[in-house]
Amino acid sequence: MTNYTQANVLIGVGVLKLDGVSLGYTSGGVNLVHSSDKMDKEVDQSYSAVGVHKIRENFQIKTSLAEVTLANLKIVWEQTEAISVTSTKRTLSWGMNSAITEHTLEFEGVSPEGFARTFTVRKAVVWESGEVAHQKDAMTLIPITFRVLPDTAMAAGKEYGTIEDSLS
Repeated sequence: MTNYTQANVLIGVGVLKLDGVSLGYTSGGVNLVHSSDKMDKEVDQSYSAVGVHKIRENFQIKTSLAEVTLANLKIVWEQTEAISVTSTKRTLSWGMNSAITEHTLEFEGVSPEGFARTFTVRKAVVWESGEVAHQKDAMTLIPITFRVLPDTAMAAGKEYGTIEDSLS
């Protein structure tokens, strides 16, 4: 019979940080998505594949930001202009921008043992942002997907980041 450990079932919210700064409330959680493409190794002498080869790997972090601040819109839309502030208004100008900005991401939650768990991503870029809908009787959210990139300066097996449980 298989052993089950109830404490390993996680429930709860966490904090998402970009470059060390919290992005505020999220809705629907923070999702870490891993996918990989594989190819069969096929040869003439066999009716079946003789092996499998991984040809692509991809990590993404998806969430919806519940705080539709100018600062969050600036990040999601990859804008470079500073938010101007006067005594009567704050303004985010937006325009065309071909630059890609790399960020660090941290997600803080709780481990099954109750320790603080931190996912750290060394390099991530805004990959996709969804529509920001302003509607009656619904929260306005900013859907965002970050593409995780490997940091090739790191040792093999450590390129994407770390997952740490603080034991104290």
